[in-house]
Amino acid sequence: MGASTPEYQIGHSDPEMNRLQLQAGVYRPLTEQVLRGAGLRPGMRVLDVGCGVGDVSFIAAELVGPTGEVVGIDSASRPLEWARRPAST
Repeated sequence: MGASTPEYQIGHSDPEMNRLQLQAGVYRPLTEQVLRGAGLRPGMRVLDVGCGVGDVSFIAAELVGPTGEVVGIDSASRPLEWARRPAST
């Protein structure tokens, strides 16, 4: 059996990308608390593997501030397109 990349079961449609962003808003306080508890602080460099639409990456970027750096990667290009939108503004 050859290697293949499994597709995200719910898909990458516009409604699904919107749902993920709305869900991220609901969980934002908890996500920020977890990242702070993990020790994220200004100046750190962070790699977000499987970043999807970037919700966790953007919170991490706020925590590491302008002296830090966050890089998000994902195997699916569609969520990355959505993550780039706010990142480019």
